[in-house]
This record gives sequence, structure tokens and C-alpha cells, in this order.
Amino acid sequence: MKIEVCESLACSYLRHVKRCWIVQTNWKASEHWGLREDAELDERFFEMKRRFDPGGSVFKKTKDAAQSLKQAEIDIVGVDQQGDVHAVEVAFHEAGLNYSGKDDRVLKKMLRTLFILRTLTTRTGRLCIYFLSPKVHPASQRLLESMFANLRRAYTDVEWRLLTNDNFAESIVKPTLDKARSVADLSELFMRSVKLLETAGYTVKPPGPVAPTPPDAPAPEVGVQRLVKKLMRTLLVERPSLLSGDEKKHLTDVRYCKTKMKLQISNELIRRKELGREIEGHARYWKDAYGDFYVCKEWGKRYHRDNARSLQAFIEDLIQRKPMHEDILRPHFDAFRDYLAGTAPSPVP
Repeated sequence: MKIEVCESLACSYLRHVKRCWIVQTNWKASEHWGLREDAELDERFFEMKRRFDPGGSVFKKTKDAAQSLKQAEIDIVGVDQQGDVHAVEVAFHEAGLNYSGKDDRVLKKMLRTLFILRTLTTRTGRLCIYFLSPKVHPASQRLLESMFANLRRAYTDVEWRLLTNDNFAESIVKPTLDKARSVADLSELFMRSVKLLETAGYTVKPPGPVAPTPPDAPAPEVGVQRLVKKLMRTLLVERPSLLSGDEKKHLTDVRYCKTKMKLQISNELIRRKELGREIEGHARYWKDAYGDFYVCKEWGKRYHRDNARSLQAFIEDLIQRKPMHEDILRPHFDAFRDYLAGTAPSPVP
């Protein structure tokens, strides 16, 4: 029997990180669900084909909606406590995924997953569709990013998540390993593997920060300072209730910022206005206040990528603890993700 460890990792991620109370692998619709010919379903299916498959290279010989529904198989499906549905497709190639524009298997999986979820699920919750791969070659990555950009534009009510390479490690592996130490149920292959390695004396640690960027390395086009300002404006000015008093107090603690958040800055992230902007005669904070606080302005080029990763992890933790506010926080997470990928940041309101 072929054991897919990457699928097991995704299952553990949905269960323990996304808090899905139902998770199933290799999900398929039952033939006893009455998946019959339906004119409305066919119209929806053909509209999808017209938009994404005008040449017929994606769906090929699939003739109608009923056939597409019967053929569909989703690697992992989970339903979380808010009723949101998470559908995950995984591709794990040790040598790296080589996806070409002529190979439409990934697009077919994404479209077929969307079609079957929209057809068979209630619309009370969100639909979240993921494509995961731990190693993707640069040319393939660019094609996948273009594909997902098109999907997001076409289906704005769906959360499309492309998590590959560093984003796979940061967003999937790291939070799942963080949960592993407190999971007693070892029925999951990935969790059992972690326990086995630790029992054998190997310490399994979440991915840590990469070695600092050399001082003379060029920074991406838009500096991390701009993203910090936008994030702090959201948390301290536009939506100050997102952070509790204790959470804001943590951000004013230099030790917390360095050890817990792992920020490479010389002082705390935010500072109460009454304490002023200067430390030992030097202005360490931006002159414009954010609500009741000043925000650190010293984000050296040497550590700009390390700090971006730390802030991305901070946002991801907020999303996990405050899922009701994910629509506010997710654009900031995506902006830091794009920054680390070396592209222009996603627009943040």
C-alpha cells in the first residue's frame, strides 16, 4: 500500500491547525447521491469550460457535469467548527514539481474541486481550496501563481491558497509541528513519525529563520517598513479591538518581541506615546503615532527577510486564534508572503 506522508501532514494540519472536526482523505462522491443529468449543472459546467478550457485541453473527454462529478476525487477534505469547507490537493515530488503550461492537471483538479464543492455543499460557510507542494521549480512556480491569480479573479467568493516552497514550510509544516507536542492521538502517520523521531533522540523543530541576508544584498522593490505601517494601522488605528490590552502590552516588551516574535530589532515593536519616540537621544520610532502608540522605524536591510517571516508568523497566529477576523488579517499575511517571494506586495486596504 502506498502511504502518502504529505497527505498525512495535510490531514494533521486541517485537524489541529484549522480545527476541522471532520477530515477525510481520497474523498469521492457516492453514485447513490443521485448525481443525474441536470440542465442547470451542465450550464455551470460548460460556463467553467468556456472560461478556463476553450481549447479542451483541461477537461478533455469529460462530456457533462454528471461525468465530472463522478470522476472527481479530492486528496483531503475537512469541515471546521465554523462550517467552512477546506479542500486540499497535494503534489510531492522529491526532485521538485515541474509543471508546464501544457500540463493542465493542476488546473483541472482546482476547477473540478470547486465544481463539486459548489454542487454538493451548503453555502453557509466558506470554501477554501489549497494546492500544496514542498518543492516547486521557479518556472513552474510562476505558472502556478498566474493560474491562481486567474482563479481568484474569476471566483472571488472562494479562498484560493497556493502554498509551496518556503510558504509550505512556514504555513503548513511549522504550525503543524508546533501542535505535535501536545497531540496524544498517534493514529495520524505524520504525528506518529514526529513522535518516533523524538523517541529515537532526534529533536524535530519547526523551520526556523533562514540565515540573515548579507548587508549588501538588495532588498525587494518595496521595503518591509511599508508593510509594517499598514499592519500597525490596521491593528492599532482601524481595528484596535483586534488586540487585547495584554496583547498590546506584549508588543511593548522588548524581550517578548525578540524571543517570542523573533524580531531582529533593537527595541520593542510599539511604544506608548507618553514615553516618547527617543531612546538615548535617538528617535527610534516613526513620528506619526498609531493610536496610543509609536511604531518602531528601524528595520535594517540586513534582517529584512527574517523580520518579514517573523511578522508573517505573527499574523498567521492571530488568524488561528481569531478566525472571525481572518478576512481583515489575511491580506496582510499575503502581502508579507509576496514580499518574501520577491514580488510587489498584495494590496492591503
